[in-house]
Amino acid sequence: MTDTLVFDNTPLSHFARAGRLDILEKLVEPYRCVTPAEVTVELHNGLRDHPSLTKVIAAQWIDVVELIEIEEVVAFARFKAELGGGTKKNNGEAAVLAWTSIHGGIAVVDERAGSRIALREGIASHGTLWLVANGLRSERLKRNDAEKIVDALIATEMALPVDGVGFVAWAHAEGLLP
Repeated sequence: MTDTLVFDNTPLSHFARAGRLDILEKLVEPYRCVTPAEVTVELHNGLRDHPSLTKVIAAQWIDVVELIEIEEVVAFARFKAELGGGTKKNNGEAAVLAWTSIHGGIAVVDERAGSRIALREGIASHGTLWLVANGLRSERLKRNDAEKIVDALIATEMALPVDGVGFVAWAHAEGLLP
């Protein structure tokens, strides 16, 4: 598989905070993984409260991309204007949507506003639980491990629609598992 996953801050941050960045790396093995520089700025800004974010910043399996081409910058400005947040909020999400809209791939965003924009714009996007479901489907994760990962993410205060025990039933109902 050669698809590219374009990561927003949320999945990277919460896997690192849960101490399970190794599992995320395992889940994304068949993909090229990138994150915009704007996301790394958000990660750096969170280091004081969450020192474990250094592991994301140092991860060799995720490439940092910069928005420098005019069409990338224009797309960023359009998405940023819609997402709002002044000069400091939603920059990573806007950059993920911009880069993916120009270069393709799959935006990995969990926030509702970004997901709605992606759907409207025809940008392929999925959230963190899609990655966990893919891990089950590809047998990179066992059911018990998937449930533990979901609970570990929730323990980091990640807002998820289901806990570990209910994950498999939820994933079936959402069409993420056969």
